[in-house]
Amino acid sequence: MACSHLPDMYNKKLITNTQAADDSVRVNWMGTAGLYLSDGETGLYIDPFVSRYGLFKVGLGFSLKSQHRLIKEWIAITGGERAQAVLVSHSHYDHVMDAPWFAKPANAMIVGSESTANVARGAGIPEKQIRIIKDRDSVVIGKFKATFIKSIHSPALFGKIPWPGNIKQPLIPPTSASAYREGGAYAILIEHPKGDMLHYGSPGIKPGIFDNFNADVIFLSIGGRKNTPPIVRHVLTPLHPKTVIPIHFDDLFGPVDKQISPLIGVKMDEFWETMSDKNLAFEMKTLPIGEAVVLFP
Repeated sequence: MACSHLPDMYNKKLITNTQAADDSVRVNWMGTAGLYLSDGETGLYIDPFVSRYGLFKVGLGFSLKSQHRLIKEWIAITGGERAQAVLVSHSHYDHVMDAPWFAKPANAMIVGSESTANVARGAGIPEKQIRIIKDRDSVVIGKFKATFIKSIHSPALFGKIPWPGNIKQPLIPPTSASAYREGGAYAILIEHPKGDMLHYGSPGIKPGIFDNFNADVIFLSIGGRKNTPPIVRHVLTPLHPKTVIPIHFDDLFGPVDKQISPLIGVKMDEFWETMSDKNLAFEMKTLPIGEAVVLFP
């Protein structure tokens, strides 16, 4: 996998696949904040998003719709034909727009805020498949337990949170990106007998929310952050991770592609410089796009 637009340190830290038992916990990164987790028995998506549009169409308010051919391809790539759940960290278009269409083929449950529920309703997902959460609510999916921890979105657009507010009625596509209001941002702690993971869908800083939690692996969105040291202090250090994996730094206005190009303004060099501190107690790793990687054998 070539990553010519990323710092050299990125490739040196790449997690590669290893031979593992059928019940190992695996992750497949789909670009942006999208993940597919599986333990061989249960599968779940988090923030799956592959229907990318150019900055011109997004910024000027063109109507967007999910690209069903791509979604079908990515369900096959990830092996998510029988996924039991789709978890959504917040309801911006690049986190929730495709979620109902990943859920539909498997009749999977969609879990998220009331805004996420209204995206699901607008796509025709039955109410019985929708689970609305609040701060510290948990849902059990097979051997996985997902706990939603109320966090805060980063000020990613000109120092402000983009498209704040809630989606108050069923959102019927196609529609503009700005119609997908944030709806509240959540970190998602995924506990499993083999190891615990935290998905941090937006790198906002809300001190104290992780004081009573631990995670072996953190999937850390780094696009839109101001700088990295506050994230280390308020997100990573309290959780005592063994491994930190950056996500949501790739160019979401281009196609999902293994040739990763970072989003403009993502400050990858600053991130890697901060993470190179030898006093940090965790290891940095990176993921390829579209390849299942073993997290816990």
